[in-house]
Amino acid sequence: MRNLASLTLVLSLVLSLALSPALAGEGMVIRIAEPLQKTLAASYGSEEAQVLQQGISDSVARAVKRAGLAPAALPRTEVLLSDARPSHPTHHQQAANPSLDPVRSISLGGATLSAVLRGADDKELDRVSADHYANSLQEASASLDTWSDARLTIDRLADQLVKAYRRQAH
Repeated sequence: MRNLASLTLVLSLVLSLALSPALAGEGMVIRIAEPLQKTLAASYGSEEAQVLQQGISDSVARAVKRAGLAPAALPRTEVLLSDARPSHPTHHQQAANPSLDPVRSISLGGATLSAVLRGADDKELDRVSADHYANSLQEASASLDTWSDARLTIDRLADQLVKAYRRQAH
């Protein structure tokens, strides 16, 4: 059983790096911190890494499009997802504990992200971050999405990135 857990962790780490979504080709790299990768593998399900990475990529792409920026002209961006907690149970959690309800079971979700913009010479141009967690069930997102509070944080990071991209354009 322990070997299977180790194999699952290794496979999830490899897959999370191999499946890292990108904006404008290789313009954006999204990484998940190792402690979070372990938490995903053990508690939330390894497949959630790709869900979160795709959420980051999609949110940044929407924010860039809304701002009217040309993705090809943006500096290389390295995003790090340091922590994420679901607002509702993941499929893995529901399978492990059938008493969890995907709608009625609510948690205090959120996320911590940071991003570094790099120039062609690999120098750091700017750094942004976003951190948000629901403090009470009344503050939790009303959305039924598993990662709804984390997505709020992801959207905040995307807005911060657009501001940083604009600063670099001037």
